[in-house]
Amino acid sequence: MSLPWQQPTETPPDIRPFELPTLKGTPPSFHTPIPALKSAPVIDPDAIFTVINRCYPEKSKFNIDLKIVAGVRSNVDQYDRSDWPEITDHYIGLVGEMPLYSSTEQSREREWEHKRRVSVAQSVARFAEALANRNHAYREIGLYLALEARSQARVKQGIANITEQVGYLEKVAAAQRDILKFEAQIVEQRLALSSMCDNQRIDQVNRYLQRLAYLPPPSPPHPTEARP
Repeated sequence: MSLPWQQPTETPPDIRPFELPTLKGTPPSFHTPIPALKSAPVIDPDAIFTVINRCYPEKSKFNIDLKIVAGVRSNVDQYDRSDWPEITDHYIGLVGEMPLYSSTEQSREREWEHKRRVSVAQSVARFAEALANRNHAYREIGLYLALEARSQARVKQGIANITEQVGYLEKVAAAQRDILKFEAQIVEQRLALSSMCDNQRIDQVNRYLQRLAYLPPPSPPHPTEARP
């Protein structure tokens, strides 16, 4: 049977709805469990504190209490000094007194040592804090990536509004910034602690701190754990 109008010969345009990409670009399936991070090396702040104090450069030996006593003497005209050199008429003497036991010097050394140890302790604490924050941020971004992928699938099926995915995308971006910030803090404190050592031990201590700061890559999920 023929119809009174002409059959269409052009295909309709391929118009697809807007799809918000994830921050990572290729999101993992939200059905697949996020790999857990491997345990990082246990940080012993007391051990780091001891190592840095032992490798600290030697203290100066020139902090000595030295008192200067000046004296002026003038010869009295009691003798015939016609054949004496002019230098003997007047002279000035300087005498240095260096005590065998100086309470001032000991107090200064104790104060200097206390300030140094406090500075080392503060750097060790900041180093340990940056490591803990970095490890937490990595785990946090893994969870947000899974939630972002789930939200993208919900938006595709019309279950959720796109603002839900935008919210998780912002959380992923914030966690990524935190990782970069904490990694920079780890580098800063590691170099600060290493610089407290002398030139002979600085490389050895720096490698020791690098091993402590290393975070192993996440282990892949077991095949039986993943859902289709």
